Amino acid sequence: MSQLAKKRRETEIYSLSFLDCICCGFGAVLLIFILTIARKTEVDKSDVDAARDKLRKVETQLTLNKEELDRLAALLAAAQLELQAINSRTAEEQVKLSNRRRELLLMLQQIGALKDALHALLGEKNALPTEEAPPPVPIPNIDRRQYLTGVKLHGEFVVFLLRTSGSMLDDTIDGAAQRLLDPDDKKREAPKWQRVIQSLIWMLANLGPDTRFQILLFNDETTSILPTRGEEWFSTKDQKTMSEIVARLHAIVPKGPANLERAFTAVRFLPRLPDSIVLLTDGLPTQSDSIPMEGDIDEGSRVRFFEIARKQLPPRIPVSTILYPMLTGDPGAPGLYWELANGTRGALVSPSKSWPDT
Repeated sequence: MSQLAKKRRETEIYSLSFLDCICCGFGAVLLIFILTIARKTEVDKSDVDAARDKLRKVETQLTLNKEELDRLAALLAAAQLELQAINSRTAEEQVKLSNRRRELLLMLQQIGALKDALHALLGEKNALPTEEAPPPVPIPNIDRRQYLTGVKLHGEFVVFLLRTSGSMLDDTIDGAAQRLLDPDDKKREAPKWQRVIQSLIWMLANLGPDTRFQILLFNDETTSILPTRGEEWFSTKDQKTMSEIVARLHAIVPKGPANLERAFTAVRFLPRLPDSIVLLTDGLPTQSDSIPMEGDIDEGSRVRFFEIARKQLPPRIPVSTILYPMLTGDPGAPGLYWELANGTRGALVSPSKSWPDT
């Protein structure tokens, strides 16, 4: 029995201790597996929650962006409507301004015709028999002073700006171009130019005894009537100087373009600013230093030249314009010079062809 038992015991492969080790190892593996699965579940849940939070933030930002986009779209639509309204009003104002300028030109023409009629009536009146002797001094009488009503000739210092461009030879562009081919002596005798010269002499004769003046001539350049005395102020009491000025006026030959920008700039650099400015011209400038142009200059460019020149004027000085309007070429000139007179508290006068002759 003991040998049989011994044999049986020898045939056993696994002992109790070995099985216990196997079970413990298997249990440890199961425990590790269970702990790992739980941890992975916890990590996955955290990632999902974080992703959901991020999604909610993105959706919130998307909603805000959409609301902002809608607001900007509404503002853009309102701005477009306002721009359309402004463009419409601007077009209407441009039409009204053009109508006003045409009406002003018509009024100036009518005023010139009325002045001619009045002058004729005054001539008939003066032709009537009278016991009074004619005035010995050749200065216009009181009946003709109305032609300068509103022109700012008062003040201690007055500057006369006299345009001497080729356009001053005739009332039309074609006529002026034709007269430019004449010799200098005939250019000086051109009726329109003689009317301008006589008008300036008439105004000089009507200056107050204490008034001092300067005359600047402008075409493509601006110079004093007496070039060597450009920084002086003249007096009508100085008979020698007055004779030189009158002789110089009769010797001028109109030629070239008209640069009003240089003329107004020259006024700014006088030793002493004037109390008033009197501009004798026949239309808008045809040249500008700020916008150099060659060839034919259209009306739009001349308007731009005028606006640029106007900016060179010293402030708070009345500018009165004696306008001898061209019958062709500058329909907007009367309106622009009227705006200049109104803006500077000056005046605009368009004399008839008989003024200031007796």
